[in-house]
Amino acid sequence: MARMLSEPASFSGFDKRTTNNGQRPMSKTRQNLPHYTDDIPFEPLGDGNPYVIFTQLKDGAAYRLAGYLDATDHEMAIVLAKEHYGQDQPCTSIWAIPRTVVAGNSDEFPTSSDAGTMRAWQVFTQAVAGDQPVSSMTVEATCSADAVDAATSQIDGAEQLHRIWVVPADAIIATEPGEMIWRYTDQLYRMARGYSKSVREKWDAIRADRDITEYEKDDLKETF
Repeated sequence: MARMLSEPASFSGFDKRTTNNGQRPMSKTRQNLPHYTDDIPFEPLGDGNPYVIFTQLKDGAAYRLAGYLDATDHEMAIVLAKEHYGQDQPCTSIWAIPRTVVAGNSDEFPTSSDAGTMRAWQVFTQAVAGDQPVSSMTVEATCSADAVDAATSQIDGAEQLHRIWVVPADAIIATEPGEMIWRYTDQLYRMARGYSKSVREKWDAIRADRDITEYEKDDLKETF
């Protein structure tokens, strides 16, 4: 049985004496820690740059939002996207988009009116909250604010959409055409339908084995 200590155990490096207010003093290491009276004077940063990942499940289909990841550069973003999102379900292509270039009609991705050169913008739409944003069309504009306006004017029922995103088309990092995304090994067990199929096959094998065993028993009875 564990023994209860009547007083806290002492550790090396701490003074067991008490101060005037009855509190034990901190260690010298803790006494030398910097003390901030206001907010921490720097912003927390991740180990990489944020990317938004879209996957295309079959040729000619729209790209759907798969998720987000951090990577040090574009090449790593594609590699990580293939390793993670490319294994969730079979797909034919993946887009990795720097989060900083995404703009839209929401506070999450604000637009900019700073005009630049005319360029193509990929449009993504989200019908209702909770749905996956999907690729929709491309528009020409000099800034993200104009791109959103152009998409809104060209999409039927745009006012009923939950969200519209725009991304410079030349900022999209894509897998090469025909590049294998899905692993060569069978990954169906990762999906509900694949798991159900695997379990059903195992039960069929068990039942078949049971039927053979029962047949052998009956055969032995008839023989002897």
